[in-house]
Amino acid sequence: MRKIGASSRAEAVTTGGRVRGKFEDEGSMAVFLGIPYAAPPTGSLRWRPPRPVEGWKRTKKCTKLGPFAFQRKVAFDVFFQGLINGIGLGKARQNALTAAVKLAPLKESEDCLTVNVRAPAYASDLPVMVWIHGGDHTDGSGGEPHYQSNSLPQRGCVLVTLNYRLGLFGFMAHRELAEESPDGVSGNYGLLDQIAALQWVQENIANFGGDPNRVTIFGESAGGEAVLNLMTSPRARGLFHRAIAQSPSDSGRWLHLRRPALDFIPAEDAGQRFATKLAGEAPGQIDRLRAMDAETLADAYREDFESGRYMFPVVDGAILPSMPMSAFSDGQQAAVPLMIGYNSDEGTLINDLMNPAGAEFAPPPLPGMEASVTSPRPTPQALRSTLERSYPSPTHVDRLLAAYPGLGSLDQKAVIDHVGDHMFGVHVDQASRRHAELGNPVYRYHFRSVPASKNQTIGAFHAAELFYVFDTSFPMIPQPKDAHLLKRNMGDRWFAFAATGTPDSPGREPWPLFHPANPQHMVFDRPTSSVQPCPPQPGLDLMRERIDWLTDQLRSDSNWNSAV
Repeated sequence: MRKIGASSRAEAVTTGGRVRGKFEDEGSMAVFLGIPYAAPPTGSLRWRPPRPVEGWKRTKKCTKLGPFAFQRKVAFDVFFQGLINGIGLGKARQNALTAAVKLAPLKESEDCLTVNVRAPAYASDLPVMVWIHGGDHTDGSGGEPHYQSNSLPQRGCVLVTLNYRLGLFGFMAHRELAEESPDGVSGNYGLLDQIAALQWVQENIANFGGDPNRVTIFGESAGGEAVLNLMTSPRARGLFHRAIAQSPSDSGRWLHLRRPALDFIPAEDAGQRFATKLAGEAPGQIDRLRAMDAETLADAYREDFESGRYMFPVVDGAILPSMPMSAFSDGQQAAVPLMIGYNSDEGTLINDLMNPAGAEFAPPPLPGMEASVTSPRPTPQALRSTLERSYPSPTHVDRLLAAYPGLGSLDQKAVIDHVGDHMFGVHVDQASRRHAELGNPVYRYHFRSVPASKNQTIGAFHAAELFYVFDTSFPMIPQPKDAHLLKRNMGDRWFAFAATGTPDSPGREPWPLFHPANPQHMVFDRPTSSVQPCPPQPGLDLMRERIDWLTDQLRSDSNWNSAV
């Protein structure tokens, strides 16, 4: 980046060519938006690993965000409506916010493989933080407003946010695609996009003032799961040096490329079933699908809820050798410092989106979805039957139901607590324990800050910590008067971890390493945060046993416990 004469120019050279951004905050922050890190995955490149960008000769203006990847939207809309209804607003403000969300412009495109870079002006050798957005691998973007904040870079780092292919375009598996692959696999194109973005960072970030030897990946929900995927993918090894997993989502989906597990058929079979609906049974399905326009495919994907359950990261033996929780059990993850945690009320906004037994099983009907494409509303008997298929014994199920009083009768609070632990808590617990047992530095947290309104019903909900990490706010939603103190604390901790590998800063309580024998975590709350012992959690203990048992069963029996 450079300054010429009396005018400022935010410019940098990349492997694709020179880019020009803009200065913000009175010239103290250089911002580059929508920089291509890979070729547009369109036409013949649809459902292929990302290819290098085609270079440009003239300086590319990078002052506007790139398009979102195509979105699934259904669960995303349900989540945000739950947030609006539960945050404690008056009816008029609820209606205004609902209308604003529905009217917000959203440009979607397959040509979505871009990064955004925020760096202090004229910086050099600063730590780099690479953000991977949430959204269940089906929605979201690195360009969402609450990620476009200068708060972290103002502390002295380079912030990169990225887009990657989602849902149908990012994760569809199919045997014809595997025939094209030198690895003989298909799917996981979105994961390969994330890896390509990290490779771009290694090759280019020094020209934006970043240190390629101090790269921290961090993400929330699906982004937190992506962090764990990248820690266990051989293709990503050496591309980052620290990791932060915020509420890593259900890494226990157990979806495999060519074998059934739990309620899942093989991902390639599901992809073939989807392709047959659109392109007929004859060979050459992928060629015919590539000839279709993206909007037609996206509409078909949104309407085919059952096929959409299979368009997620998949165990393929090459790019993702095993589910992250299994890989952590086997010590196959990258040996990097890890910060990891979740929120106290993760389940409040997502319990209606999934089966109370877990995301591995077909969910109940969602708004706008026919009941025939999902499971009927569960009964206590159906819940128990489902749990008995995924736990070692009926005794384990009895203990699980005792750990969540009321779960056996589908009491809403018990379901919410179980869903939050099953979807997020156990992955934090498993990853932190296994990683620490190998001698790796682990720092664990628990976020407990609730919305400001006395009428709120959602507690420290899923994704609530984002506004504190990035120091942003949601339009029309009041902020607690002391929110700035927690924002400053969390922002300082996240930056310090990226800069030094230890989330401590002057004047703050030391955050101790996590030890399974004496587990402690940092509790983030208002008005104060503090280190506290991790309370006994028998439900999480049982869920960890389940993960290890499922891993062993899947190794020993290729057709074990399939309902299909």
